[in-house]
Amino acid sequence: MTETATCGDTPAETNRRPEPSLSESLAAFTADLSLAQVPGQVVQHAKLLLLDLLGAALAGVGTEESRAILAASRAFGPADGACTLWGTMRRTSPAVAALVNGTIAHAQELDDFGGADHSGAVVVPTVLAIAQAQRIADGARVLEAMIAGYDVALRVLEAAGGYRAHNNHSGWHSTGTCGSFGAAAAAARMLGLDARRTAWALGLAGSFTGGTWAYLADGAMSKRYHPGRAAEIGLTAGYLAREGFTGPTRVLEADWGGFLPTYAGDAACPEAITAGLGSEHRIMKSGIKPYASCRGVHSVLDVIFGLCATHALRAADVASVEIRCNVASLTSLGERDPQTRLAAQMSLPYGVAVALVTGRASLAEYEPHRLADPAVREMIGRIRMSVDPAIDENTEPYVTVITTDGRRLQGHEPIGLGDPRNPLPEDAIVAKFDDLAPRALAGGAVERLRDAVLTLPAPGSLARLLDALGSPRVAD
Repeated sequence: MTETATCGDTPAETNRRPEPSLSESLAAFTADLSLAQVPGQVVQHAKLLLLDLLGAALAGVGTEESRAILAASRAFGPADGACTLWGTMRRTSPAVAALVNGTIAHAQELDDFGGADHSGAVVVPTVLAIAQAQRIADGARVLEAMIAGYDVALRVLEAAGGYRAHNNHSGWHSTGTCGSFGAAAAAARMLGLDARRTAWALGLAGSFTGGTWAYLADGAMSKRYHPGRAAEIGLTAGYLAREGFTGPTRVLEADWGGFLPTYAGDAACPEAITAGLGSEHRIMKSGIKPYASCRGVHSVLDVIFGLCATHALRAADVASVEIRCNVASLTSLGERDPQTRLAAQMSLPYGVAVALVTGRASLAEYEPHRLADPAVREMIGRIRMSVDPAIDENTEPYVTVITTDGRRLQGHEPIGLGDPRNPLPEDAIVAKFDDLAPRALAGGAVERLRDAVLTLPAPGSLARLLDALGSPRVAD
């Protein structure tokens, strides 16, 4: 039977191809991405993010979260799989590796920020699990998958209204909700999927994603689980799509059940998905942390360390600290009695107190013995946070230190250290990795891993990278 146009259609309208959906646009970008077309500074930033993420993950291997998920994972998959559980001699399936490595990567709160909140802990475990499972030797493919994954994850967050609207106002944790899309894009690029199957992978990931901020109530470990789960979801979606398992191609904008109507509501900004797609690489918005705490604490720490250096301040010189901030900062960072490492990392009063007492904000300052330090606890009592209605949700807090001799020392850092607009120098990023990686890897493996990452995509570099990740300092 010959198909005829319905009333009002013209031949041109009948034959016109429909506009691609939002996820189809992302899929086309992902499938077509070639490292040869990516600016050199983007490639270099991707390598530094990879190095930093692996250092943060290796520092997480000895944590409570790590011990728990490594023990639990014995029930999840085979003990002789293709993929390494980083910093150990254990191997498992790709999905379990993505889950475990993603969780451990976020265990110390030292992984990158500014993407879908923490994009690296979602994207990198996905990419490297598939590289091992599929025996991929092409380092360029790894970098392409990273660039695509970071890009897609942040675009979805921007389309959901941005960090404040999605996280602080709605209670979602974007590392989980938006990160799954990034993991699916990265998985699709690693598996070499065409645009159609990549769109299915995005649809599958977006149809089953989540994560909320309920962990703030008691400092629970669930925050660490979110990137691991997002990585597992995205990786699984990629493999399903490869075999023809379809996903909704309008997963982002569908009126009934679409991600944006469901997760973002009136805050949704769908046009952010395609704004500058292919020319503005969102990975360049991801930053690298100088301190072992929530990013929201960092600008205040910059001020505190700056005032201490300029005025030779010691803890004994500080009578009180006043921090003026917006509502979101007080809500998410105002905990005054943290009982766990995570709670301390999410506490601005604790971060300021331990920085004043010790002069540092590294991993050691967030270990259990320091949480109970009477000097730190006493200093918390001198710190006050208050909401200033004049400070908008995108502005960092203002700090006033009142000294015992009556001076009022003020400071404000609008862009904290580590932000791409105020970046850590490359040698500081390498030094951070060199400090963290030996917590899990043998000495020679630390050097091999660093050199392999920084020489990507040179022949053999990916194989050396993967081998080094399975060379623990202590046999497990």
